[in-house]
Amino acid sequence: MRQLRNYLVLVLLLSLFSVLFQHRIYDAALEKRLAAEGIDNEQFRADFYSDAMRKDREHLSEACLSFLSAVEKDIRYFPIPLSEADASLGTSYVDSWMGERSYKGKGVHEGTDIMADKNERGIYPVISISDGTITNLGWLEKGGYRIGITSPSGVYFYYAHLESYADIREGDFVMAGQFLGFMGDSGYGEEGTVGQFPVHLHLGIYSFEEGTEISVNPYYVLLGLEDKKLKYYYI
Repeated sequence: MRQLRNYLVLVLLLSLFSVLFQHRIYDAALEKRLAAEGIDNEQFRADFYSDAMRKDREHLSEACLSFLSAVEKDIRYFPIPLSEADASLGTSYVDSWMGERSYKGKGVHEGTDIMADKNERGIYPVISISDGTITNLGWLEKGGYRIGITSPSGVYFYYAHLESYADIREGDFVMAGQFLGFMGDSGYGEEGTVGQFPVHLHLGIYSFEEGTEISVNPYYVLLGLEDKKLKYYYI
């Protein structure tokens, strides 16, 4: 009887050890997969286009490298030109990517907001960062009057909260630097809603992997375009 009991205890201990060992192997495999696919990609999305990110190419996945190259190939100009008529009409922005948002429930901020120094809709022109085709144009509840442009390399640039549009249509091909519309404060309601927040341009940058929309941080892209601002005459 004692031998049987000892045998059962031994079997139980071996089974427990086996489960723990397998769990440790599983955890190690999971950590390795996250390091290879998740953590690197999340870091890439957060620090997209930064000097540090571009220098750390050997640790990026092939998909990340491919998308980074596509963006570098297609971007040309900062989306808000300088005013030749009034130098006080400046803009500012901070790294707000993935910041918390609370409109109709908790969410995150998939972009960078370029704020107008003069909080008045319809003054600041918005131009296209790249060549591309207008693939979306019209009202979105959260984005207000928005434009989505897909560049030749497949990068999707999203411009939101516009006050009005230029003479453009969905399906049109636009050139880098082309006038798209005016910065505004539209959105967060039914079509035509304005005044729910200060005047600004929300810029989003997206890639599409196997049909899934994936956002990346536009902040460093904008920093990289600081010395590539066109000049428009507006007051």
